[in-house]
Amino acid sequence: MMFTDDGSVDTEIFGKSLAERFKNLKTQKKVKEFFAKRRSYKRPDFNRMILDLSKIGWTHQKISFVLPVSGASTVSEWSRGGIPNYENGEALIQLWQSETGVERVPREGEWGTYQYKIGQLDLL
Repeated sequence: MMFTDDGSVDTEIFGKSLAERFKNLKTQKKVKEFFAKRRSYKRPDFNRMILDLSKIGWTHQKISFVLPVSGASTVSEWSRGGIPNYENGEALIQLWQSETGVERVPREGEWGTYQYKIGQLDLL
């Protein structure tokens, strides 16, 4: 048990009902699980997606015209490491998947772990 300096039981911790203390423990467990999942999460590699689209003939202007963004400079910023907001990122992922036919989304730091063919690379 937790005691205060004068020897009495700490009512801040043990003054709460058992249900409140259990709820706090469940919340702490969920927070720990969330942090563990966040450590292993890798965001999509938008630079690689834009590079793949450019290999099959898409320019930054074409990509910006299809996606709901202001211009080609926005797509250029993403190719240099900028992070699009959620809606634009999802739209870019869907465009990339529909044009390349690859279902797996490339993640940052995984460029050497898998390969796929883009465009007509196997014809030459």
